[in-house]
Amino acid sequence: MVEMQGRKLAGRRNVSREIGMHLLIYKMRPDVNAVVHAHPPVATGYAAAGIALNPALVCEAAIGLGAVPLAPYAAPGTPELADVLSPLIPQHEAILMANHGVVTYGEDLHRAYMKMQLVEHFARIGLVTRLLGHEQLLTPQQLEELATARQKYEFIGVHARH
Repeated sequence: MVEMQGRKLAGRRNVSREIGMHLLIYKMRPDVNAVVHAHPPVATGYAAAGIALNPALVCEAAIGLGAVPLAPYAAPGTPELADVLSPLIPQHEAILMANHGVVTYGEDLHRAYMKMQLVEHFARIGLVTRLLGHEQLLTPQQLEELATARQKYEFIGVHARH
């Protein structure tokens, strides 16, 4: 069992070597009660290609997740991984990790898991637009309107961060 800030993390299995990343997110985001780390193929492909997911591609991405940035590469389970993630955790709900995978987090496990599903869904849409040879991006004004909607409404439990 691991205890941090009055919260206990318990289970029947040994912790992953990625526990430091999970604990960092819990420490930086008191609103977070669940972290999901995975390697979905298309989103991980973006991370391996060094490409962040652009929220201007579809309105659902802008409302549901906002930007999904790309953290620079750091070896899994190292303090360097915490160093590259730290600046991104407060403002984002999902982060691509270069040459590694994706981490999402939320107020409960269902919401953190659904954010991971959204990341992969939006990565697939982005891949299709690249294969078709053209991304028709939302305008800055449209993105501003969606940011306002994101602040007003909850989309699978995602709250706007400033």
